[in-house]
Amino acid sequence: MGFEKRVLAVVKSETDTGAYFFNGTLFLETEDSEIAVRVFNSLSEQVTAAIAFGRVGQSETSYDFLT
Repeated sequence: MGFEKRVLAVVKSETDTGAYFFNGTLFLETEDSEIAVRVFNSLSEQVTAAIAFGRVGQSETSYDFLT
């Protein structure tokens, strides 16, 4: 399974909120901090701890995977 598919599977296990990748950054279609933190925690536990996340505009949260 590719990295993006693995990440999206983790997101799907936490929420039914839409998510997509663009230029290596994961975008989650929510600004709800509870959902955003829950997804962050799952990604850091199941994929990698090297993640930075923050709000993008008024409707999305972004997750950058650091190397």
